Amino acid sequence: GTSTREEPGSTVFAAMAMLGTASDAGSRMGGDPVSELNQLEEVIICKIQQRVPSRISEETYIIKTCKHHDLAEGGYIDFFQFKRAFAPFTQGIFDQDVRMIFDRYAIDGALHYKQFASEFIRGVRRERGASLPLGSEAEQAWEGPEDALMRMKAFLASKGPRATFALATAFREMDPDNSRVVGGEEFGAVIDGLFSSETGCPVSADMVMQIFQLFQQPFAPGQIPYDEFLQAFKDDPLPNDRCQVVRAAFRRMDTDSEGLVDINEMMSVLNAPRHPQVCDGSREPDDVIEEFVETFQDCIAYRRGQRCYPTSLVAWEEFEDYYKFVSCCYESDALFCAILQRIWDLDKAPNSSIEGRAALARPAAGIPAKNRAGLHHWQSNTLHTNMTHNSVEQLVTIDSVMDRLRHSIAKRGLRAAVEVVKHFYAADDDVDDLLDVYDFRRACQASGIVLREKEEQVIFDVCGVDPSADAHRRGRMVHLQRFLHMLHGPMPKQRLDLVVRAYRSLGGDPENEDSTVSPAVLKEHFCAEAHPRVVKGEIDAGVLMGEFLDTFSFLAHIRGGCRNGEVAFSDFMAYYEIVSSLMDSDSLFDILMHRLWPIDAQTLEAAEPGSPVSPSKRERFAAPVFDAGDQAVPRRRPCAAAIEFPANPDAPEPTHRRFARASVATPEQAPAGHTAITRSSIVLSESFSSELSAMLERLRKSLSRRGLKGWRMLGERFQQHDFKRNGGIMRGDWQRVHRTLGLGLSPEEQEAVFKSFATGRRDGSMDYRACLQATRGSISERRGAQVSRLFDELREGETVPAVALKRRFDAKSTPVCALGSRDPRSEREDFDAAVDYFATDGEFDAKAFADLFTMLSAMYPEEDEFKLMTTTAFGIHGASVGGC
Repeated sequence: GTSTREEPGSTVFAAMAMLGTASDAGSRMGGDPVSELNQLEEVIICKIQQRVPSRISEETYIIKTCKHHDLAEGGYIDFFQFKRAFAPFTQGIFDQDVRMIFDRYAIDGALHYKQFASEFIRGVRRERGASLPLGSEAEQAWEGPEDALMRMKAFLASKGPRATFALATAFREMDPDNSRVVGGEEFGAVIDGLFSSETGCPVSADMVMQIFQLFQQPFAPGQIPYDEFLQAFKDDPLPNDRCQVVRAAFRRMDTDSEGLVDINEMMSVLNAPRHPQVCDGSREPDDVIEEFVETFQDCIAYRRGQRCYPTSLVAWEEFEDYYKFVSCCYESDALFCAILQRIWDLDKAPNSSIEGRAALARPAAGIPAKNRAGLHHWQSNTLHTNMTHNSVEQLVTIDSVMDRLRHSIAKRGLRAAVEVVKHFYAADDDVDDLLDVYDFRRACQASGIVLREKEEQVIFDVCGVDPSADAHRRGRMVHLQRFLHMLHGPMPKQRLDLVVRAYRSLGGDPENEDSTVSPAVLKEHFCAEAHPRVVKGEIDAGVLMGEFLDTFSFLAHIRGGCRNGEVAFSDFMAYYEIVSSLMDSDSLFDILMHRLWPIDAQTLEAAEPGSPVSPSKRERFAAPVFDAGDQAVPRRRPCAAAIEFPANPDAPEPTHRRFARASVATPEQAPAGHTAITRSSIVLSESFSSELSAMLERLRKSLSRRGLKGWRMLGERFQQHDFKRNGGIMRGDWQRVHRTLGLGLSPEEQEAVFKSFATGRRDGSMDYRACLQATRGSISERRGAQVSRLFDELREGETVPAVALKRRFDAKSTPVCALGSRDPRSEREDFDAAVDYFATDGEFDAKAFADLFTMLSAMYPEEDEFKLMTTTAFGIHGASVGGC
């Protein structure tokens, strides 16, 4: 019967010996069943002592072990939960014996493990030799008044604050004179009404009398002060952590430091939707508010009595006393402090760094707006204007605010954009998609977003909800999802089509909500090597792949998406809504989607039979790899003597090589089936076409690197040296043009090009028109179809006016501007100058239009880039253009 805590008693070997004796007996205990059951309990306690850390007691260890299996968190466990909790300590003991131990302490199949831990460690049952359940009539015969009070307190704590204050209200009603004392009869009536067999915690009449005598005062026989009796049900004094949070809650409401708070103001501060049980859906805000109102009023009425003066002011002592009663209903300090911090908004204490952002750029009172006085009509107002200094007449709109925020976030990159979403989701701690002013400002501060007072007001007007729609809300509220949707902006249809096609290319169905894609498929098909920044060498492909995987998974974790580890279309769409918000240019978004995802697989031209298979994106954009033993091989240029020029059998033998002539093909002799857009009319001899094609290809690349300006300058130089205005240029002038422009051909190649296009001219000059036409080359049928569609879209009659072409051109949507290679202003100037130069009488017919876009085709070898030059660059948005 000695406490195993104070006197560990037998050694482990003795405990194992007792365990063997008991287990051999099993449920068929031969001797006294009670004494043998006591031995089993002693064995279990010995095993518990071996596992208990030195920093906690056996009672606390048992409570934590049972609480781990108490999934309902009600303070009670059944037999099966008890068996699982004590499985490490009951090895070798029959289930029937474990059941007997459970029934010894349980009431109606439910064991209050806090009370069990105290009784089991102290050995109350073993000392008195009883195996009766707690609360039974026989058990109460030897239960002490202190034990009964502890059982009653645990019972009230398990029922919640209403049960505790029901006891206080019952005593108040028994004391109409507010004498703060009750007699034995009234005391017994109160106890019988709340602690009976029906309520689950019976207290016998003899025990009621013992408790009454325990609190009876010598100077007042037959009466007890019920305040002292109720003191046994309070946590007085409060633990330090709980006391600090209660005082912080009262100070938040007592702004004048008077020690008094109006109860109406207290109710307006109470934030019931932030209660943890409301957030997890187990309770409703109405229930939380109703419970607090009823119990707080009962507490005030109990303290003041029935003859108190009616007032709405609540003192600090009354507020603290309320939570002394309520404190016993919460097992841990962490839970108690978390509830008070949230329902009283203690984590939203006034913060000048947060509140000051609303008053940013607030005009000082009495100071007139600055302006330029006495300006003449030709003088401009040079006052600096920015976010904080602007005209009074300038209106703040939601579109302008969101555009400014999007540009600010875009400068910080994709990771910062995902962090912004994280901060706003974290501010919504009650998970109701609503943010009050403080939460919104705190999220803005964490995200690095600065808003003026007018801008914040506009956001709450557009994205807010009506406070009257929800009685539990205080002040203005902004809808989280609505705000984030407006922050990211609506996704244009052409971008949405690209996202849909990208998800469909991965094997998912955007129209089916149950269709998903595995993350492994995303990683496999994401081609980081094709990203423009990777191609230019600004970033490594592995770093870009890591950024994509990190941001995608992080956003899915924030939103609670990717259920069962699979990516649905909503998850894919949510990610690209953020990506789209960081890009002003539709062209850049188009290029990235085409290069990073296999959405162009169905739009590529069909390969001809026998043709080699086109390389994949990873192979096309992969950086070349050289072995350590590789050596650079110099490019071999053909010399003039090594080039064989064809002889025309129908032409007479030339007398001099310089004045050699060849018959020129007539239009009737031109190759059949050629068009002005898809094929060049220049026909070269097969014997030297490969060598000349290589030279022209290098010349084409040299000009294309300079853009349309390079083609225009070459044409202008040719015209400047065409003194006879017959389309020819002499050898010395050709060399001078080449040297001036730095076209990059060797002297042998210059001579070969000159002789190739000088054939058939009597003056020995080179036909620079034919040279330009051959240098431009031809375009594929796919690109020719795109140019034809653009011509049909822009033409007015049979031609396209140069003015209309320049008006429709959007420099920001060109690939070079979208990728950051050039600025839109320079691109606009070069395009306008080229259009003015290549236009004939201010117009483009089909052939001239095709020649212009043949030059552009040489500038943009990638299909996705050229497609943008025929669609988005001229304000045409449609997935059907060019088959893309």
